[in-house]
Amino acid sequence: MTTWIWPTDFPADCPPEAAVPANGTYYRIVKTDPPQHEDFVAIFNLNRRRANAIIRRGTGTPCETMGLSVFADANDAVEWALRLPQIGSYIARLTLNPDSGKILATPREGNSHHTWWYVENFNPVTASAIEIVI
Repeated sequence: MTTWIWPTDFPADCPPEAAVPANGTYYRIVKTDPPQHEDFVAIFNLNRRRANAIIRRGTGTPCETMGLSVFADANDAVEWALRLPQIGSYIARLTLNPDSGKILATPREGNSHHTWWYVENFNPVTASAIEIVI
């Protein structure tokens, strides 16, 4: 059984109980090729003002702002990258396993969006099989 140690700034109920061990291939919008650590920073840590606005609008929870957006379908990632070019212009394919954390389907407009919470001291750049696919 995997024991997860979460970052100390996570709320007590984060990741949510419904989240499951990460396992499989997911796609993340990134700014750099190859992906760098900065491509894997949660909105809560990247832009606290934006995270608070998301929470106030009710479009995300405090816990969701601590996770990373990934997509199960590469086409969904491409669509969102085109809609929001400020997020990034590359799509990285990630191969996740239970040691990388937990994941929860959090669809946006019916797409394959998921929120992924990775464990303390996990380095997604070196620990996951990452490659730019688009």
